[in-house]
Amino acid sequence: MRLRISGPGPKGSIDRLEDTVKEVTNWDGLSMDPEMWYPDGNCLVHLYARDSTASSMWGPAFLIPLEFLVGLDCIPLLDRFLAGSTGPSSKREFVKGRSNSKYTSGKYDLYIPPPPTAEGEQQLLCRTATRNFFAWICGKPLVGESLGQALVGLLNNMSEYRGLNVDNVEDILDYMEEGGYADFGSSPVHTLATLHFAEHFQFENLYIDAFAHAVGMHDEIIQSPEYKCISPTTRSILDRAHSELQSRLESTSISLSTFLTDELSPTHLGLTSASRTHLDRFRSFLTTYWTTALGSYPPPPHSSPGFSNQVLLRMRTEFKDLYAYLVDESFTASDCSPAAAQGGVCVLQSVQAFDARLGYESFLHPLPLLPTSSSDASRPVNNRTHSLSLRSPTLARTFSWSRPASPKADSRLLALSTVAKASNHHKPTLLDAPLVKAYRDFETESILSAKEDKRTRVSAAAARKVRWILIYATLQTLRSATDILPA
Repeated sequence: MRLRISGPGPKGSIDRLEDTVKEVTNWDGLSMDPEMWYPDGNCLVHLYARDSTASSMWGPAFLIPLEFLVGLDCIPLLDRFLAGSTGPSSKREFVKGRSNSKYTSGKYDLYIPPPPTAEGEQQLLCRTATRNFFAWICGKPLVGESLGQALVGLLNNMSEYRGLNVDNVEDILDYMEEGGYADFGSSPVHTLATLHFAEHFQFENLYIDAFAHAVGMHDEIIQSPEYKCISPTTRSILDRAHSELQSRLESTSISLSTFLTDELSPTHLGLTSASRTHLDRFRSFLTTYWTTALGSYPPPPHSSPGFSNQVLLRMRTEFKDLYAYLVDESFTASDCSPAAAQGGVCVLQSVQAFDARLGYESFLHPLPLLPTSSSDASRPVNNRTHSLSLRSPTLARTFSWSRPASPKADSRLLALSTVAKASNHHKPTLLDAPLVKAYRDFETESILSAKEDKRTRVSAAAARKVRWILIYATLQTLRSATDILPA
């Protein structure tokens, strides 16, 4: 199988393929490969011994500029396989590690046969590995039945055919990154190939990254031909990790379906009756919002119980936007809790207790921006003072019909103003986020519809605290479930 995909190529010299295309082609290991045939090249590459019978049947497989090989420090390859040549460098006096204009003239032949002990299919595998080494040199796609095995063979050849003063691991990782092989997004082949490659050479960080993506797309990877190339040990660990992930996702779905009713119950979160009522009202708002967004809430299960990966990732994105809109970025978890956050509900204590109970790593910024005390919608307002603050003193004294504004209306207007200011409204992209828009409407409506009954009345600051605890806890729940999912 030939994977046509963008490759890095020699630095700044070769046009690269633009798109990722996958197709199956036949290649016998000896025929001329048009992808590595440069009309202006001066080094012919033959994949057989110079004096073998194949020389009379097959021509060269590649034609490339010699400066490619010298520039990438492939001096051991040249010293070992370069046959007769004509031109300034016929004595093989190569400058290692950098190209030189003198290598653009003259003609050169490389004869690179399989090892003498290789027979049949093994000869084809050896020629394929050699071909892939030149594909790396030219920035072209790899070929082979297994991408993972092709990457392993490539690094082995890079170690054999290049000088000592190069970093082959860094170079092949750059090739994988620039060529797209390290792009795991919804690609079981790339994920499994990288997992096999990392396992073979014991690259721990790369293995962990590929493994995490493989767990998230388990149902797809077990259908991939690359799956049989990874070790039985890794396959067993993958199966176990997938089962644990499914259990976690099902538990997360149960929690999200009621927006953490159990996790934030009176047993775990002490609230006044009025604050608990407001929390339930905010929970109802979230349910209504997501019912509209998803068609129903909780969303119907698809291939497995619980929320789909797409729903979880979408919810995480929108709750992350809402968190960013409200978060106090000037406060970190290591700071002392500010006085504004301590009265009534202690937000810091509540979210830290939630994280500790469920084993979550706390966010760096655990507190919200809070309205100032003057924004308290339930706070009594002095009629005369509040009137003078909003109306012209001269007009108030001059015209007998100039009545003071309603204390109730004015206090709510002040509350709306300070609540709006207590946000990261200076970030325009957040204001366009769907959940943020709906939340702002909910917050406005909550203030304007506040009742005078002291038993159900909640200040603007206290209401913000209660809502924040649910937003924070929901985002933490989503993060714990989606960190391992493929994007």
